[in-house]
Amino acid sequence: MKINFHGLAFKQSAMILLGISVVFAALFGFGSSQIQERMSRLLLQKGEEISRANVAVINNLFGSCRNFGEELAVKIGDQQLAGTELDDFLLRSLSGVRATVPQVLAVVVAYEPGMAPKGAPEGEYMRLAHYTENGNVITDGGNYQETTWYTSTRDSMKGIWQEPFIGQFIKEPIVIYTTPIFSTSASGQKQFAGVLCVDISIAFLKDMVASIPVSNNGYAVVLSASNMVIAHPKDEITFKENFGSISKSASRKRFDEFEKAVSSMKSGLFLGSSFEGDEAAIYFTAMETIDWTFMIVWPAESFLEEQRSVNYVFAWISAGGYLIMLVIILVITFRISRPLKTLAAAAEKLGHGDFDTEIPEVKGKDEISQLADAFVDMRSSLKEFVDKQKGLDRIERELEFAHSIQMGILPKDESEENCCDSRHSLAPLMQPAKEVGGDFYDFFKIDEDHLAVVVGDASGKSVPAALLMMVSRIVIRTVAMHLQSVTEILEETNYELARRNKSVMFVTAWMGILDLRTGHVDFASAGHNPPAIRHKDGTVEYVKSKSGLVLAADEKTTYKQQSLDLAPGDMLFLYTDGVTEATNAEEVMFGTVGLQKALSESGNRPPVGACHFVKERIDEFVNGAPQFDDITMLAVQFIGSKDNEWEKHEIVVDAKLENQPSLTQFVEQVLEPLGGSMKSQMQIDVAIDEIFSNIVKFSGANQVTLTVETCKSHLMARLSFIDGGSPYDPTSAKEPDVTLSAEERSIGGLGLFIVKKTMDDVAYRRDGSKNILTITKKL
Repeated sequence: MKINFHGLAFKQSAMILLGISVVFAALFGFGSSQIQERMSRLLLQKGEEISRANVAVINNLFGSCRNFGEELAVKIGDQQLAGTELDDFLLRSLSGVRATVPQVLAVVVAYEPGMAPKGAPEGEYMRLAHYTENGNVITDGGNYQETTWYTSTRDSMKGIWQEPFIGQFIKEPIVIYTTPIFSTSASGQKQFAGVLCVDISIAFLKDMVASIPVSNNGYAVVLSASNMVIAHPKDEITFKENFGSISKSASRKRFDEFEKAVSSMKSGLFLGSSFEGDEAAIYFTAMETIDWTFMIVWPAESFLEEQRSVNYVFAWISAGGYLIMLVIILVITFRISRPLKTLAAAAEKLGHGDFDTEIPEVKGKDEISQLADAFVDMRSSLKEFVDKQKGLDRIERELEFAHSIQMGILPKDESEENCCDSRHSLAPLMQPAKEVGGDFYDFFKIDEDHLAVVVGDASGKSVPAALLMMVSRIVIRTVAMHLQSVTEILEETNYELARRNKSVMFVTAWMGILDLRTGHVDFASAGHNPPAIRHKDGTVEYVKSKSGLVLAADEKTTYKQQSLDLAPGDMLFLYTDGVTEATNAEEVMFGTVGLQKALSESGNRPPVGACHFVKERIDEFVNGAPQFDDITMLAVQFIGSKDNEWEKHEIVVDAKLENQPSLTQFVEQVLEPLGGSMKSQMQIDVAIDEIFSNIVKFSGANQVTLTVETCKSHLMARLSFIDGGSPYDPTSAKEPDVTLSAEERSIGGLGLFIVKKTMDDVAYRRDGSKNILTITKKL
């Protein structure tokens, strides 16, 4: 029997064997966990019994020492003892506490400089009462202000157990409990006065852990708060290593896990490494009084040996069972899968296009016979499908060709339309939802200084929408050749589309004509989304656009001409509803808020960068959701030219009426190159005559300075009359009642009234001793 390792029979056998392996592994894991659980329970019970008694003794001893230190600190702070009184008090206190706790070796008082009681020396003041074989004695101390025990207590303002160490005065392992001493100030406020220390010998811990009977080669250990070994059966370890450095085979990760277990559980069993680096079971108990850890350590080898033996036997039994089951499963599956080989050969021929191949007959009513019948039906279905697919392939090729035509007819950049201009920059972006779509955009120059931009959306999808889109674009372009008003262009386009609209389709469109000299835009909307403006400073707003009826709906539709002004650096962003109605998987739309935010975040990117940035934000928002509508954008940035700068001219004349013609002639010469209207020039001449004559007659000034500022791109003129006469604000004068007859009106004020009505702006200000009257007029 030849084994095909890629065949179904082998794979089926492997899967069955894998399933059985999973069952055996689960049983093996369950058995191991039961053994480990029983061992853990036994160790836990032993650890609890040993630890409970010893930890209670240690906690009681150190608890008594702590209470003694707290009470002594309060008494010293209240009584303000110094000199021999303090020494006697410390000696009596040491003798008293040693009667019940002989491990207390010393009591120390260290005052903060300047806080010692009266009668004490200035500066540092430290007194130490300690036990000796010849009795308790008092000694001086010093240089304590930078020591850890002093600074830590002073900073925390509470009692602290310090890390154990070998004493300076007492040459044996000790631990000290430090607590702050508070005195009462003259104002009745408590204040830090110094530190009281209680020195306790911990030499007894070595004898304690050595005397604890622990079975199975175990032993007891005591760790300090920083995991320093302070009690261990081996002297070479005590006070020389900490738990992490001794367990050399243990990883830092396992040591960190031990610290977390002690902190969170307070007591429990931990499987880790012994101090010799061997695997061990450790029962730990945290001492609440002093924040130390009491541990019972058992080498785990003796406890794990029996578990390993059981695991070895079970593994050999499983391996033998696997081999036997593999042989049985292979024999059964090969007999079942033989008919599948003949069906596979027939399927291979079908895959190569031989739909006349013979399907072998399989007798019976099982799944394999049903599969053979399904192959017969599949062969018939494939023949029918291939015939249909040939027709679908032809349609798909035609749609791809239509897509290339549609995308080719739309301009990709300004160079294709010969409308490149340093005064503006633009960029389009379009992505149809299907092979072809109904969105379109266009841009072209009407003349040297006017650029037309259009964006539209034909109703429907696919080929019909694409045809209507192309017709609409062509009609708009054709009409714009002889009509320059944006409303006339849309109205004529609507008429041509509507009178032949037998399919009852329509088009939304927004068209604007940008004056490249001034940034002024005349526009009209046929049911289309209002565009957005990204200003030079980064702010974004939507154009206040009043929309008319869609194109092709009614032949008699008229549209309202509207306007806006772009400052140099502003960008006009046109788009179709496919942008704002892009929808994610939760059916939430991108929306106008999303578009406004994307444009704001686009920063100072040029039009091409802004379009691609918005498209990226849309893609991130929809997150792979299907696109149901065309996405089209057209961004136009107005750059302007140097003609936007204001030019300034100035003339100074004596305040005499005969100089009025000189002022008028000077202004006409300045304004002539701008090519303004005759009407605006005449209105400016009248204003000069009226304002200059008033200055001469009433101000008392000797001279008049006239400054003329012009802006060619905006066709604007700004005239400022400056005189040193008496203060007078003509803009605040009461206007004459023009509804009265000339005989009824009071004399005066009519000339200035005419100036206010004919000028675009009239403003007055007093600058020091100067009157400055400024008039502004669009030419």
